[in-house]
Amino acid sequence: MPACDLEVVAFDLDNTLYDETQYFDAAFAVVAPYVASLTEKCAAEIEARLVAIVQAKGRHYHRLFTDVLEEYRLPVERHLPEVLARFRGIRPRLALFAGARALLDDLRARYRLGLITSGMQAVQENKVALLGIGDCFDRVVYSSTLPENKPSALPFRHCLESFGVVPGRAAYVGDNPLHDFHGPNQLGMLTIRVRNREFDGIPVASGWDARHRVECVADVRRLLL
Repeated sequence: MPACDLEVVAFDLDNTLYDETQYFDAAFAVVAPYVASLTEKCAAEIEARLVAIVQAKGRHYHRLFTDVLEEYRLPVERHLPEVLARFRGIRPRLALFAGARALLDDLRARYRLGLITSGMQAVQENKVALLGIGDCFDRVVYSSTLPENKPSALPFRHCLESFGVVPGRAAYVGDNPLHDFHGPNQLGMLTIRVRNREFDGIPVASGWDARHRVECVADVRRLLL
């Protein structure tokens, strides 16, 4: 599909436009002291346990804080809301990958841009604000608010319908072959995978990988500009 046929380019957020480790590091530095205050353990131990679970289960593991509270025999229903509030409300400085902002600015001169991101809406909204990229996108889809999240095609279809564009005139840029490309591939969108070393060497089933791969998000430029 030639780039000249495209009208819309949509992006994933985490680990596509910036390194999500920044957010987790800042969040754990806030959450760990709170959990430690409820136990006889030190914050460093709690933080190390959080890091270990993420390394073992991945950043998309949804029971991270539940597991930690249960491990330290803390009532989940009582303490999870406060843990999540602290996770959602952190205010660190977040930095985009090199060249990402210039890429978005240049793409906006040629295409309409969308963002399709999973995760809790409040957390993702916070990330967009901390990165200062809210003005880059004509549409933002928080796919966790829809009846079906990624890797379903529904969030991508929802985005396309909001633009009034057919799939064949849209591209999607992501990093995670387990979540990002199956849906848009089914619809017939152009898909581009930014390298995330977390997925190096992981077998990807037919139809789940992107049609194109780039080493870093700035390299999307050579495909679309």
